[in-house]
This record gives sequence, C-alpha cells and structure tokens, in this order.
Amino acid sequence: MTNHRVKNIVSTLLNSYSDIFFLKGLFSGFILLLITFINYNAGLSGLLSVLSAYSIALMLGYQVTFLKTGYFTYNALLVGLAIGYLFKISVLSLLMIFIAGSLTVIITIVIAHIFYQLFGLQVLSIPFILVSILVYLSASSFTNLYVVSLYSQSHLLELGFLPFWLSGYFKALGAIIFMPNEVTGCLIALLLLLNSRILFTLSLTGFCFGIVLYGLFTGSIETAAKDVSSFNYILIAMALGGIFNIPSLKSYAIAFLGVAIATIIASAGHVFWSQYGLPIFTLPFTIVTLTFIYMLNLLDYPLRTKIYKNTPEQNLDAFLANQGRYVTENTALSLPFKGRWHCWQGFDGDWTHKGIYRYAYDFVICDSQKKTYCNQGKSLTDYYCFGQEVLSPVRGRVVKVIHYLADNSIGSVDTVNNWGNEITIEDARGFMVKLAHFANQSIYVVEGQIVEVGTVLGLCGNSGQSPQPHIHIQVQYGISVTAATMPFVFVNYEQSGNYHSSGLPEVHSDITHCQFDLYYDQLSNFVLDERFTYDVYLNDQKQADLTFQITMADDLSYYFKTAKGKLYFGKQYGNFYFYGTTGNDPYLSLMYLALSTMPLSYAPQLKWSDNINNDLVLNYVQANSASLLNSFKTDAVSTHADYHYVDENTVKGKVINKFFGVELDTLIKLDPLSRFKEIEVAEYRFVLQSKI
Repeated sequence: MTNHRVKNIVSTLLNSYSDIFFLKGLFSGFILLLITFINYNAGLSGLLSVLSAYSIALMLGYQVTFLKTGYFTYNALLVGLAIGYLFKISVLSLLMIFIAGSLTVIITIVIAHIFYQLFGLQVLSIPFILVSILVYLSASSFTNLYVVSLYSQSHLLELGFLPFWLSGYFKALGAIIFMPNEVTGCLIALLLLLNSRILFTLSLTGFCFGIVLYGLFTGSIETAAKDVSSFNYILIAMALGGIFNIPSLKSYAIAFLGVAIATIIASAGHVFWSQYGLPIFTLPFTIVTLTFIYMLNLLDYPLRTKIYKNTPEQNLDAFLANQGRYVTENTALSLPFKGRWHCWQGFDGDWTHKGIYRYAYDFVICDSQKKTYCNQGKSLTDYYCFGQEVLSPVRGRVVKVIHYLADNSIGSVDTVNNWGNEITIEDARGFMVKLAHFANQSIYVVEGQIVEVGTVLGLCGNSGQSPQPHIHIQVQYGISVTAATMPFVFVNYEQSGNYHSSGLPEVHSDITHCQFDLYYDQLSNFVLDERFTYDVYLNDQKQADLTFQITMADDLSYYFKTAKGKLYFGKQYGNFYFYGTTGNDPYLSLMYLALSTMPLSYAPQLKWSDNINNDLVLNYVQANSASLLNSFKTDAVSTHADYHYVDENTVKGKVINKFFGVELDTLIKLDPLSRFKEIEVAEYRFVLQSKI
C-alpha cells in the first residue's frame, strides 16, 4: 500500500471523528478516536464501520477526494458506535458492522446528492438515523446475536461529585458517541473548549436552556438533565449558533429558538419511538437544523455561512474582514467617462429619479466654483461636459440606438422623447444598461455591435428631457421604455482622495474614474511555477531566506506556496487581492499585511483602505477575545489597513487595531520585472534575492 493511499485512509478516518462535533483537523479526530476506545467494543466497532464504508465507497468508484473530508463516512462511524454500544465484538457483530457500515455510506451518497440538488442542504445524520433504526429493529429478532454479543455497560466512569446539570451535560456529550458517562463527556468538553470557545459555550448554554425548558414542561429539571437524548440540544445550539450561521446575537437567538422547538419534538419522539423500544437518536437535531437552514436560505439570511473555516471564531473573523472587500453586486458597472466629473443626481434623486426610474445616476463636469459652464452658460458649448466622450460601462451587445434627435437649447427640454439620443446595451449577466442624452448624430456604435468596457459610445449632449448637458445611466430589467430600473454599483473610482473598489458615489461631489492600467496589471501578474526568494531581515539582521512558488489549486485559484503555508491571491474588477493564508508561515502573513489589496490604476497620493483578519495581527489570547466580543457586537474589535501611493512604484500603509493599540507600518516597492521588489512590515524587511 502506497504512502498516498495510507494518508487518504487516515484523513478519511480522522475527519469522520472530528465531523461528529463540527470540528476540523486530524488532531481533533485522533483525540476523539482515542476517547471512543474508553469503551473497547464501541471504539473498535466505530473504527471498523468507517473502514468498511470507505472500502465499499472505493470499490463502487467514489472519488477519494470526497471521501477524505469525512463527510460521507461520519454517519457510518455513528452507526458502528451504536452497534458497539449494544454488542461486544464477535464474529456476528463484526458481520453486522460491515453490512451496516456499507449500507450507511451507500445511503449517504444517495441522500447527499438528492438533498444538495433539490434543497441545497447537507444530510447531517439522516443516514445514521435510518440505518440505526433498521439495525435496532432487526437485531431484536437476531436472538443468537443477543446471546453471544450483548454486554452490560461499565459504571466506573462516573465522577460522582458533580452537580446534576453538569453531570447531565457531560453524559449528554458522551452520549453523542454512545458513551453516556461523565469522564467521556468531560474529555469531549475539554476538546471543544481547546478548539473553539464559541462552540463550547453554545454546547453548555444550549444544553442548560433545553433541560430547563423541558423540565418546566414536565415538572423536573433534574429528570430532564438525566435524559441523555438532551444531547440534541447541544448539537442544535452548536449547528445553528456557530456552524451554519456566523456567530452573532441574532444567530444565538435562532439557535435557542431551535432548542426550544426541539423540546417538543423530543417529547413527541419519546412517546412514539418508545413503543418500538427505540431511542430517539439525533432525530430532533436533524429535523430542527435542516428546517432552519432551509428557511434561512429562503429568507436570504445575511449571516449564513458560505465558506466554513476551521472554527466559528475564524469564520466570524473572515466574515467581518471580507465585508465590503470585494465587488459582490452582479450589477457592477464601470463609470461611463474619463477623468473627473461631478455626481449631479443619484438614486431617488431630487428631480427626476422617481418611482420605477429611481435607480439612476446623472453626471456633469464642474469647475472649482461648482459651476457646470463657463461664460454665461447660454450656449451648449459653454458647458464643460458637452461633446465629451461617453464610455461603455459594461461588456455587451448594443440592442438599441437613437441618434437623430436634436439637442435642446438651454432653457428648453424635449418632453416627448424623454431619453433623447440613447444607447441600450444588453449585458450577459442578464440586465440592460441605458445611457441617455447623447449629442445629435454623435453615436459611434450600431445595433448588434459588441462593445467592451471603455469603448467610446458617443458624445455627451443635451437631447431629450435634459435641462443641461449631462450623462444619464441606469440599469433596467428589459428593453422597454417603461422597464423598471434596478440597483447597481460603480467600480474603481476616487472620491475625496479615497479609492473605492465599488459603491455608490456621493451626490453633489466630484468623482474620478480610476481606469485600468496595464502597468499595474503587469506589476501584480504572477506566473504559474515562478519562484521567488527573499532575504528576510529583522531590525536589519538577516533571519532567513523565504522562497515561494506560484502554484494553482484544484479550483483554479493561485497562491504563493512555501513549506509551511499558502498565500492565495487574485484579481477582480481591476483590483489585486491577497485573499488569505493557510498553514503556519508568519512571513506569508506579513506579505499579506504589506499589501492586502491594490487598485490596478494610479493617481498621485491615491488612498485606499481594507479590512484585515484580526488573527493576522493579534496574539492568541487577543484574537480569541476579539472573536468572542465580535460575536455579541459586530465589529467591536476590528483591524483595518490604510494604504496610499507615495509614487508610481511605492505603496505605504499602516495596519491598525485600535482596540488593542496595534499599529504596523508597511511599505512595498514595485517593479515591473521583479514584481514586489522590497517589502517592509514593522521591523521586518524582505529584499528580493532572485526570481526564476
């Protein structure tokens, strides 16, 4: 067996264990594997069940890449633990473990596909519930199995001095892996605490809230705490409060509502399943969690987890750092002009942008006195923007052109032809862009023509219902003159000295179009398989050599790769980004801080800001404190970076966390051949040694 195959099996096995408690990492899985062997029969049964499921999935041709995550095998692990809880290891129980593990992975693969395709949901523990019910019901008639393999549970794993609620909490945690005792639960609680303070807190508070509510309904909180099926409250609280939703007060409220609903389902489940001698398993957790996730998807709940990191803390930190960082609007437009213009009217404008036409912008050119014209302003040519080029804000197909209408003289408007001379462009993203009030016979494009961003469409004029020359732009749902407008954003502009990668310009202020510059595209153009080596200095004393290679991931993303970690990068809408780091290379983190983002355009002293992950600048205690505080008050602790161009080849910055008083000065020197020639972050300095 090759080393690669062994690594795949180990990854599948250990990830299966960690997935049960929503943990990530092979170490957590290994600790949980050891904990299951507190009960030898259950531990070995679970291990063999996962191996059986993995072998069957491989035999059927399922991809190893998917199996390595543990997602398709943790249900088989739970089934194995359930069998091992009832029956000691024997030939008959081994046969049942193999059959049940195989059936579980087959059901998991089928249901996972159906649920994802139809509902966009994960399977959670549905396969475990189905197979466990089948096993428990069928085993009742397998009399030989009971005679040979049934065994009594040990009672030597109780601490005996804990208050009833803490004892119940530990037993409930242990019951998740079919070991309802205080020692097992205590070890699992410690593992949760070490991995995530948020998950640990949710597990404890969710349990306490559930037993108190259930106890109030039944008359005894202590009896409710002794019900080991209360582990469902733990799983629901962790899933809804920290895993499938970004930790926040609202997500916590959703989690506790889910726990409250689970008390009813648990009570009803006990009544129903007891008739067949069955435990309730994870039925309340599965029903409540899947229902809430589906409902929140329908409602487009903004705090849903899109990409899960290793812990809720990291998830929250990444969510807060990425807010507003990227262009997320599907309807993102480039500005329809060159240079500096004045935002005359925006959404819900003072004059004409009303009703179904509310989403539109008007632009003019003003002088230093905020006048739009020179001389007396009685002639069209007095107006600064008259006859200026109008650029295409999108790539698309021209579907409508009107070019023959006369320009209005100042003081009169055309009330019949509202838009005057106009161009409508169909964008491949599914919307139309209308630009209006062109000068008479000034349009350069024809219907059916494909235009690129920045293509000159025509000249600014004063046709239609226009009191003075200006550019009107709107996004609409169709080509009809009565088509309703829709929201949009502009990308890559400067306002009041600050660069905006996307947003809505402030009305009655100047705005400059920061046009894409091939020079800066080249400066940030890292080619696959290139290798860079830097001398790393700390306070001018050489510390190490840093060598990284440009590598491409399976999802076609690019990253700097070192022996210790990865730094992902890319470009979007005319901006260069460092997306984030994985692994444990502090030098890559410093490079991220030096220039987390950069506009691929230039203006003297152009300034821009970016959000930074707290854990890149804070120590372990500070970062965890920040995550806990941010889960109750968004942005209670935040880190941001302010950058600016010193000249065309130098960027300075400052990374600031006001809460903890952290400030780091940064500098990066750019070169079209060597890319990032020199990098400084606080006392560290990176000097390019070679590029291959």
